[in-house]
Amino acid sequence: MEAIRLTLETLYDILRNEKKREDLQKLEGTFFHDVVAYLGEKQELLKNKQQSAELFAAGERDKLEYELRSIRRILKEIYERREKKIIDIALNRSKTGSDIIDTSAMLPEEKEFYDKMVTMLNTYRQGILWNIVAGKFPEIVGVGRDEAKNNSNSLPPRVAFSYREDEEAEQDEEENEEQEHAEETTPAATSRVRFIRPMPSFIWKDMKVYGPYDPGEEIEIYPEVAELLVRKGRAEIV
Repeated sequence: MEAIRLTLETLYDILRNEKKREDLQKLEGTFFHDVVAYLGEKQELLKNKQQSAELFAAGERDKLEYELRSIRRILKEIYERREKKIIDIALNRSKTGSDIIDTSAMLPEEKEFYDKMVTMLNTYRQGILWNIVAGKFPEIVGVGRDEAKNNSNSLPPRVAFSYREDEEAEQDEEENEEQEHAEETTPAATSRVRFIRPMPSFIWKDMKVYGPYDPGEEIEIYPEVAELLVRKGRAEIV
């Protein structure tokens, strides 16, 4: 029989780390499997105690029931704290469009949730915000809105294509403004930064892979990337 990896103490440690640290904490890839096995073991012990006629079985049964309630409470809080962090990461991804998003601490099911959340946020951000700022009525096309295809008020393909062009033009304009600001504030073609927190590898707009980087490591990098790293608290300008 495979050994159970979890204990009540390790679950407390996992929860404590999620509470005191801002970043999503790395868990074993087998975490959910281990949780199910651990709960199964406790439930089996409780079942045996309920069927036992031993003198001390009642006290041990009460203890197991208390442990199971504690385990479930801790698991709920771990999930909800990780859920909030993942939603915050997805919201940041949708707002900024940044490629510097570290998802390595997410379990496979959490990564699927994150991907769907980003898709949903992008769909409604584009359908509502970008249409409103362009002087158009909100129009949600895609996720969960197949019925919009049969709506007589739906934007025709020609208008929808025009909307995508408007969005791309707006994004290009924002990128140009950021680049101009970087050129105004940074005389050199690159900025030098020192990492103050670990930085996983990422792909920038030039499609090149950067990193990973360790605290104390210094590099020369595009000013806009340097500003983003500083804003995220990953590095400092040197």
